[in-house]
Amino acid sequence: MTLGRLSVAFAIGIGGFAIAALPAAAQPPSSVLRVETGYYDGGTVTFLQPSATSSNPNQGQFACFALGPDLSGGNRSAAAPPLYVIVAPGATQDSCPDGSLRHDHVLSTVPGAPGYTGAWTLVLVLPTAAFVATDMPFTRVAEVEAEAAAGRVTLVDTGVRMIAPVVGGA
Repeated sequence: MTLGRLSVAFAIGIGGFAIAALPAAAQPPSSVLRVETGYYDGGTVTFLQPSATSSNPNQGQFACFALGPDLSGGNRSAAAPPLYVIVAPGATQDSCPDGSLRHDHVLSTVPGAPGYTGAWTLVLVLPTAAFVATDMPFTRVAEVEAEAAAGRVTLVDTGVRMIAPVVGGA
């Protein structure tokens, strides 16, 4: 799925939220590293987006978030494991600078675990009408998959590939 399709799928998935209209000024200053928090196997890890503040026009973009180099067309990341981005009520880990688009992350692997490369495939986790916010946070892949199997969330493979090495907590 291309980044354009990602925007459409996301907008449909959460009731028409307009992500394309967010201002460029929402980006962090170029001197700031983007370190984010995510869950892995019930614990918390941190991961780095090394090129998130780059002015390179070839980087991937998701709403107000610069994702670093756009790897969608490359072979290197063809088998990148999923990084689940949970955009749902109860998410607390990250948001745009204006507080919108609050979301959590669940990583499917870490350094030393099978499949870890530092490259990821972004998979949106969107609530359905059956979603139960009090079940949040999801801190394991098995929880995300169980919620999807129960019909409480929808998983959207965005096709977006990015590099974000785990730098702490693993």
